[in-house]
Amino acid sequence: MQDAQDEPLFAERVAGLDIAKAEVEVTIRVPSDATAGGRQQETRTFGTTRRELDSLADWLRCWGVTKAGMEATGVIRGHEKAVCHSR
Repeated sequence: MQDAQDEPLFAERVAGLDIAKAEVEVTIRVPSDATAGGRQQETRTFGTTRRELDSLADWLRCWGVTKAGMEATGVIRGHEKAVCHSR
């Protein structure tokens, strides 16, 4: 996890997802553990299999992410939609 520069606060625990055919790149931004009032962020890449998407959902849940924005370069398939909406 790395410290992030201050920006206007949209939500306390957020994620941005960039969905491609073979992978999903995700960055989370959460309150800092080290700096009072600060923010920290981490980026991870997941595959698009059901197992990988379940791992992504578990990772977001363990950080308490409550809001997410998605960007997709192609069609989002059914199992990707299902994981996003079921969590």
